[in-house]
Amino acid sequence: MHLNVFLATCRAFTTADQVLDILFRRYKEYKECRRRGENGKDSRHDVCRIIQSVLCIWMDIYQDDFDEPPAYRLLHRVLEFAEAQMSDGELARQTRHKLDRLRRSQALKSQQKVSVPNGHHLTSSEDVLFIENSDPDQPLDFDTISVQTMADQLTYMDAELFKKVVPHHCLGSVWSRRDKKGKSTTDAPTVKATIAQFNAVSFLVIATILRNTCSSTEDRVRIIEKWVDIAQECRILKNFSSLKAIISGLQSNPIYRLSETWAAVSKEKSEEYEELCTIFSEENNQMTWREILVKEGTAKYADTSSTKVKHVRKESAQKIQAQRLSGVMQGTVPYLGTFLTDLMMLDTAMPDTVDTNLINFEKKKKEFEVLAQIQLLQKTAQNYNIVPEPSFKAWFDSVEHLRYEESYRLSCEVQPLSDSMSPPAQGSRKERSLRKRISRLFSTSDWETSSANSNTSQSEDRVSETSMPDSPDSLVPEKMSASSSSSSLTSLEMSTSPYKNYDSSSNCVIRVSLSGESDNIYKSVLLTHQDHTPGVIKSLMSKFNLDAEEAEEYKLVQKLPDGELQIPDHGNCFYAINQSVEPNFILRKKSEEGELHRKSKKRTTLRKLMEVVSTQT
Repeated sequence: MHLNVFLATCRAFTTADQVLDILFRRYKEYKECRRRGENGKDSRHDVCRIIQSVLCIWMDIYQDDFDEPPAYRLLHRVLEFAEAQMSDGELARQTRHKLDRLRRSQALKSQQKVSVPNGHHLTSSEDVLFIENSDPDQPLDFDTISVQTMADQLTYMDAELFKKVVPHHCLGSVWSRRDKKGKSTTDAPTVKATIAQFNAVSFLVIATILRNTCSSTEDRVRIIEKWVDIAQECRILKNFSSLKAIISGLQSNPIYRLSETWAAVSKEKSEEYEELCTIFSEENNQMTWREILVKEGTAKYADTSSTKVKHVRKESAQKIQAQRLSGVMQGTVPYLGTFLTDLMMLDTAMPDTVDTNLINFEKKKKEFEVLAQIQLLQKTAQNYNIVPEPSFKAWFDSVEHLRYEESYRLSCEVQPLSDSMSPPAQGSRKERSLRKRISRLFSTSDWETSSANSNTSQSEDRVSETSMPDSPDSLVPEKMSASSSSSSLTSLEMSTSPYKNYDSSSNCVIRVSLSGESDNIYKSVLLTHQDHTPGVIKSLMSKFNLDAEEAEEYKLVQKLPDGELQIPDHGNCFYAINQSVEPNFILRKKSEEGELHRKSKKRTTLRKLMEVVSTQT
């Protein structure tokens, strides 16, 4: 248990080279003691065998640390050490075997232009049966791609990316870029790839609805209803990543504000859409979504029996029954933001070290439990048996994404500002504020930066995808089955994470971004009732790798729905903040205040001018 926890989480505080250095040094020390015939020969022999066993387990279970083509530097380090120090040759044999396997796997990847799960390959045009009424010589478009095809292909793309996620890339200390001075930065490429796909799906939703502003209201309604159907198919396929991405796109401000279009959506589709939205409701820290994950995570099929929309319940039951009869099992692609949130909150709430600078192993155990759940779901993602369609991928990649300013401009062309009103059945202002938090981990820099330059009302419901720690009320898996053979995550229990023990009346977690940088790059800070502004600013400057001696040149500002609240320079920070709104803050240089005031005045003047022009037209 302890070895698994260490190997799963050690990248947060050390490197593979450093671990190898320690193991190699210890082995040589014990071997030298045995050679000199010192007391404890038998125990020293056991230690040497344990070190050899640790290296074998490490290479077998966490081979990503050693998969460094083409040189495979770390494997060659182990091989050289084994050949020079270990007489039995077992470690050297296993290392050569691992090296050969990785080389063959890399060569196979290079040869295969199209990889398909479970041995399926595209061999002829007869394999492609997915496109409705399409001419093979004509490029695809949204109208000609069937709902089932869209859901299948998105699920295939999401599953392939999720299976490649390296679990330790999701650790809060890795993902938050909380690297200290003098240490290397981890880019977490596998998480970034998943984020890019999530954003691409959300932006695809927006682009298909707004691209042609000359389309009639009926055409836009048809597109929205088709996306609702696609989201429902993703639900049946247990692809919760694309499901939430589609909802995020539909809830983005440029789409959300089209009240005339939403009013024309059929009652059935509106009810279906509302129910899909409730899956990721922020209520009780996404409890609905977490319960679904526990119930269906490793199950063979989705369970939609609890849906309140009758026609959806009937149609879903028929499709799931057809899957059972055909023997087709479904995998699961979870919404990765949930795990990123839990790991980020664990990293924020629990210290890295305890006592005399010892690693906080209790924290690592809890992080390991979350990573173990990711690994378990990655195994279930292997169950998908979907054939990829190259022409779909080509179309998907060819759709141009809209920047925030452009999408909002097109939205205003479809429905001018003066005509905008909230679409029906979209919830209260508080609910819309919660949807805004749909997840800042998955938001792209283009949209975040441009949104920051837009007025608050325009950016209030912008698409932003993976949840970051929005509240200290997140839940973290406490126990989970080590096997993926069960039909569901029946052994998974949900309990409050360590930060739940903090009294909200004297503690809170705030999110702070650095002025001039994207909002999705921020640090989470535990604020107590004893913290004063100078100390908080110095702590933040350390997290952002800034010179703490320049702390007096900075100020802390809270973002409010109608402006900003400057925290007093020398007051009690905890009691100065507005705790009735989201805990979003900016660390800003005091010298920037004049420039920001001028920009704000210019934006206000421009907004008023746009409203006047819109009214006259």
